[in-house]
Amino acid sequence: MSTRSGADRELVIRGAHVLDPSSGLDGVMDVRISGGRVAEVGEDLHGVRELDASGLHLFPGFVDVHAHWRTPGREEEEDLESGSAAAAAGGFTGVVMMPNTDPVLDRPALVSGLVRRAERESRVRAYVAAALHAGLAGSELTEMRLLKEAGALCVSDDGPGTQNADVLRSGMLYARSAGLAVLLHCEDRSLAKGVVHDGVAAALAGVPATPASAEDAATATALVLAAETGARVHITHVSTALSAALVGFFKGRAGVTADTTPHHLTLTDDLVRTLEGLYRVNPPLRPEGDRREVIEALRDGTLDFVATDHAPHAAQRKELPLQEAAPGFLGHETAFAALYTELVLGESLPLSRLVEAMSCAPGRWVGGLGSLAVGAPADIALADLEEEWTVERESLSSRSHNSPYLGRRMRGRIVGTIVGGELVHDRMGAKLGVRT
Repeated sequence: MSTRSGADRELVIRGAHVLDPSSGLDGVMDVRISGGRVAEVGEDLHGVRELDASGLHLFPGFVDVHAHWRTPGREEEEDLESGSAAAAAGGFTGVVMMPNTDPVLDRPALVSGLVRRAERESRVRAYVAAALHAGLAGSELTEMRLLKEAGALCVSDDGPGTQNADVLRSGMLYARSAGLAVLLHCEDRSLAKGVVHDGVAAALAGVPATPASAEDAATATALVLAAETGARVHITHVSTALSAALVGFFKGRAGVTADTTPHHLTLTDDLVRTLEGLYRVNPPLRPEGDRREVIEALRDGTLDFVATDHAPHAAQRKELPLQEAAPGFLGHETAFAALYTELVLGESLPLSRLVEAMSCAPGRWVGGLGSLAVGAPADIALADLEEEWTVERESLSSRSHNSPYLGRRMRGRIVGTIVGGELVHDRMGAKLGVRT
């Protein structure tokens, strides 16, 4: 993130309902920021510069460990500026970029180059996931120690995955020795031959389907290997009931964490009956039974947190029949509102658990984020929980428009985002205007 002069000045945010499960904060209070860090949280604080946040909720900034900003190679769909603008609009103050770019992020020079660009061009903290294997081909391991020295936060082959268990085991052992976490998209491609979940909706739509076992079998393999190798493994976008249960079984037996997505928590495979390419995603949308089990796994902490798998696509890659469309959804800008509307208001998920899952837990995974403790980075999301709004393509900050929530009415919206003490998103302008 670029350094701007405003980040160094003192700022007091007054009158917001502060909610930070990591610090036990829950009530109307003020937050003083100095030198880009939280300096004090309490009542009746004043400063030279003040921001009136009365009526708003104030959370630690959200952290998204799974995003595709398409840089380098496909900047017409997203770049560091638009991706970070979308993240800021959604309250995200930290984002991990996946390595399946063009070229693939499998060499130290590519990683260090993107790290430097992100420091200049991103509005939020941007971290790089480097490739686990050269070219994401699942055969030749990358030079992970050098990738870490170049600035990589973790390693992943993301979409292609690693289809050979012995190769994956070697990758975990090397990553452990290099001190890097392994983020895994779990999918057995010998089973994954369709474009949607193999169920009633697929049968009615008449499109090729993939059984849930494609995810479950790969998840089981990854967890067994994680337990054996002792590697720090993160299973991303868990979408089935069985995979969630497998993660639960291995908690305490392996150094494993896991996430799920806003779309797997709020949408079902009934949408594929429209045959619209917009609704193709990988892993596919699941039936209601899986959705409910995944919600419960998030509620009880089996699934540690939420990640969006933000995947922008140009219109010509999504406005196609279901079988021909590219898989993936936008995620940054709608994540909080979708989850607040569907889970907090609709499923009685405590708001504090949602904040833990979007801020505190992923912030700990990245390291040093997701907290309003004194001395922590002043990364903050301000939300208006009363605002009702409709997701419209014209209002999105991303360069792409492939949101599965287009036209949906939502409750709760991010109105301001602060990174390192700097206001990087201010949707309401005058309302959040800083008084000096």
